[in-house]
Amino acid sequence: MTCTTLCYDEQLLAELRQVYGIHGLRAFFSAIQRPPTRYYIRVNVLKIDSGKLLDDMRSQGYMVYRDEFLEEALWLPVRGPQRVRDTGCYIVVEKKAAESIMMGAHVYAPGVRSIDDCAKPGVEATVKAENDVVVANAIVVEEFLHSLRRGRGLVAENVRPLYSVPSLRDTVWARNGLIYEQSISSMLVARVLDPAPGSVIVDMCAAPGGKTGHVYELVGGRARIIALDHSASKTRRLVENLKRLGHCGVEVIRLDSRYADIRLGKGIADYVILDPPCTSLGVLPKVWDKKSYRDVRNSALYQRQFLRAAYGLLKPGGVLVYSTCTVTLSENEENIQYAVEELGFKPVMPPLRVFGKGVGTWADYLIRVHPHVHGATGYFVARLVKPR
Repeated sequence: MTCTTLCYDEQLLAELRQVYGIHGLRAFFSAIQRPPTRYYIRVNVLKIDSGKLLDDMRSQGYMVYRDEFLEEALWLPVRGPQRVRDTGCYIVVEKKAAESIMMGAHVYAPGVRSIDDCAKPGVEATVKAENDVVVANAIVVEEFLHSLRRGRGLVAENVRPLYSVPSLRDTVWARNGLIYEQSISSMLVARVLDPAPGSVIVDMCAAPGGKTGHVYELVGGRARIIALDHSASKTRRLVENLKRLGHCGVEVIRLDSRYADIRLGKGIADYVILDPPCTSLGVLPKVWDKKSYRDVRNSALYQRQFLRAAYGLLKPGGVLVYSTCTVTLSENEENIQYAVEELGFKPVMPPLRVFGKGVGTWADYLIRVHPHVHGATGYFVARLVKPR
């Protein structure tokens, strides 16, 4: 492959320098190749008090701590980088798989690009990405050939990832819907929305359901919540996650949200969450990435279609929270400018001020999370109101 690390064209780099400057951009690039310093979970406060869960987890030997700002957020330290052995026997995996395996996930067939002949059951192999970045050591399992032939199933068990975080997915807390694994950056969205019980809330790009579930918990289930997503597989996952959490009152609809105001009706919502598809430049960690300024501009124009639908969905006086997990001006501040000047939204101060400010005219109204400053997923959050 030609892209070995972070491959961004000059126009995109120029835009990023407007946000970070030359030295800040170097620090940003270094940070996004590593995971966050904290691994966050959101406590389902409808089922358990966060202090009680903290005590339960500590009694089971977990090093877990409260977040300084959000009472429903707990975190565990991310350890590493750890030394990964070069065994000379390799499993090569695609980008997204490598980024998960780096954090402790096992090796599954869909992510495998190639596997050496020496990789037999019981052998410890070295797992690496397509750009040769080594991410883990893993023991090949007995059924690996069957998994590879089917294109699904376990291939190797991770025994030494580059970074280490305790796995919580098979714990009683996860199985019983007491916790949801979610970044602190993503948790900001529902808190900035600050929804009121008895309202109508639409989450336009809802899967996998973290923000939807968080909103449900903040209003105590006492609101009409409509969760939309266009993908059948993502919608199924959304339903599964909400069911596990016990959030049975959410209306889940498979729908292209760019036409949500036409399908659901104009002026039906008191609150709208819009976290649209984006270039994901803030997502951590990255074993490699390739983006162009054209990708960014296409993404920004696509996002504006969702913004127009969000305006249509809202009642006069309704609140929109717009968020992305990217860091470009085009997809963030410039889209807010479009929402204000072309659609008629009004920016308002968020109900909590954490992390950093935005860039430009409405900087004080905007929230930015910077990976190299805050040790968390790069994120942008803005709160807008539709005039009465």
